[in-house]
Amino acid sequence: MPEELKPTVNQIKILSNASRLQVMALLLDGERSISRLAEEIGITPQTVYHHIHKLMDAGLIHVSREEMCGNLVKRYYAVEEEWLDSSAVWDELTLEQKQNYKLAALGTIKGMVNRGIRYIQKKKKIENEVGWVSYEKIPLTKENVEKLRKIFGDTRKQLEELKEEEADEDITVLLATLPG
Repeated sequence: MPEELKPTVNQIKILSNASRLQVMALLLDGERSISRLAEEIGITPQTVYHHIHKLMDAGLIHVSREEMCGNLVKRYYAVEEEWLDSSAVWDELTLEQKQNYKLAALGTIKGMVNRGIRYIQKKKKIENEVGWVSYEKIPLTKENVEKLRKIFGDTRKQLEELKEEEADEDITVLLATLPG
């Protein structure tokens, strides 16, 4: 892994918070302002501001642009790198840090599910059937990791092809593996 993409233990600790992981997940999708993040996550702008500064101090995000709204400056934030592979420092984390990271990742998934539920509640109905979740626990072996890499690679290619289609709305597709 290139050194500039290798996360630090401190960055993993910073991401061991469900709200910060949700902010990162949204910013991976594209730049956002504090008010938009607050609306999408369902927390106050002050809380988002707190998390934004923790992520900036850790070097994970940056101000991507600024625009004037009346007398106020509206800042937009973006992820510092396109991809962050936390497995590079996994062995350096304590058991508690690993548990916090897993809980934060699950909190992020829960946040995404909650946003999906709010979307459905607001719409009252959806035209297409969306919202599948699958949970599988498999043995962690070298062979399974290689098979998963191939599955993820093939799936990402197929998802890239789907992104080319035109539609009125988007759905979020989450591919994830979590230790343990």
